[in-house]
Amino acid sequence: MHADAPLSHGQLYSWREVDSYPEGWKKEANLPATWDLRGRSLDDVTAALRRLVRRHEPLRTTYHLVDGVPVQRVHEDVALPVERVDRVITDFGDPDRTTGALVGIPFPMTDALCWRGELVTTDGVPMFLSLSFSHLILDVWSIIELGSQFDALVRDPSTAPPTAPSPRELAHRHAEDAASGRRSAAERYWSKLLEDDHRSPALPTLPPHETKPRVQATLHSVALGGLSATAASALGVSAPAVVMALVAAGLAEHAGARRVTLNLMSSNRFTPDHRHAVGTLNQLIPVVVDVDAGLPLGEHITRTHWAAAKAYRYSSYDVDRIAAIAAEAGATGDHDGWFNQLFPCWFNYLQLDGEPCAPASLAPAELVWTPDARQYGQPFDVRVTVKGGRMSVALRTDPDVVTADGVTSILRAVALGVRRAVIEPETATKDLWDADGAELPPALFPPRPPAPPRGV
Repeated sequence: MHADAPLSHGQLYSWREVDSYPEGWKKEANLPATWDLRGRSLDDVTAALRRLVRRHEPLRTTYHLVDGVPVQRVHEDVALPVERVDRVITDFGDPDRTTGALVGIPFPMTDALCWRGELVTTDGVPMFLSLSFSHLILDVWSIIELGSQFDALVRDPSTAPPTAPSPRELAHRHAEDAASGRRSAAERYWSKLLEDDHRSPALPTLPPHETKPRVQATLHSVALGGLSATAASALGVSAPAVVMALVAAGLAEHAGARRVTLNLMSSNRFTPDHRHAVGTLNQLIPVVVDVDAGLPLGEHITRTHWAAAKAYRYSSYDVDRIAAIAAEAGATGDHDGWFNQLFPCWFNYLQLDGEPCAPASLAPAELVWTPDARQYGQPFDVRVTVKGGRMSVALRTDPDVVTADGVTSILRAVALGVRRAVIEPETATKDLWDADGAELPPALFPPRPPAPPRGV
């Protein structure tokens, strides 16, 4: 008999988020991983996977509803939900296609494990492992940690796990009396935001079973990532703050506002024992950004950095309690769209590996439109990833918030703002919108960006 346990703050947040998706969009909660197995024996791979499952509770956890309340049930042992497939691999795209097919299968929210895999061999020799994990149990950093621990276990099965709390331990810590001060501080932070009406202009939130033609474009650039790091170092701030400040300026410009709220993704891994925690710790925290068009760009970035740093202090909270506070303040309605009303503007920055970007790179930047953008979720969503020495800034938005032309304009302003933050941080923020496009080198922004897809 397994005792049910309450959810941690991160687990409850992920549960409410995924539960807010329409039934046809549950697969949006899936996160991919592909592990190269070449040069490893099948026995070593299987043994390492079993050790991972024994080591980490989320891989043995199922969720259940008890009187309408989600709880977690950690099993002592489970069968590996990994199918072995033996076939000849004919092209380099096979691993990505296999992982993509797995990620396209939604997980039930209750009564089943929230991960699955496909181990592909050729004549019995391991080639790769495709994995799909629900955000209900893991976040991106946890998947990276699992991959690192898997590699270590394959090399040496006696490798000891890093010290880290389990999700059940986190849930206990969140509920204990010693954490009451932190809980109260988070609630006060949210209450002040709601009472002072420090929110973006009214943004459209999609009803749960309706879609609108959202648009998405992604700017890829090696130089952009390198210059962001250079600007951050010169200003004494973080690279994510540089990009976030410029995105906030763009949203304010196109929304006709002087104050916007971006919901900043926090991994909530601020203490040493949390850095290797495997689970879902992510939560969004609102950051109020005042955008003064006449303020020097460097000062605007610095203010945004410190506003985000302050917000991080309150980024672990009981989302149900915050939802109740928001409802009392009249900030959310009673319908199923409350989650997106609470978090209308999403900013997430992920450094996925340790490879730095080169500020002097001459590799041309690319602007790519996504033909079929995700049609549900936050009406303004920016996700920045740095991987393989290249920064990618993806902006997805409801056209009632920012038009397709506005998407291009904001991404151009991000590129221009990063450059100016390095060479002339004293320039006014408003000058980002009056600049000659010729000022931007092709390594930061394409001189002839493609037009949005037809019909957008």
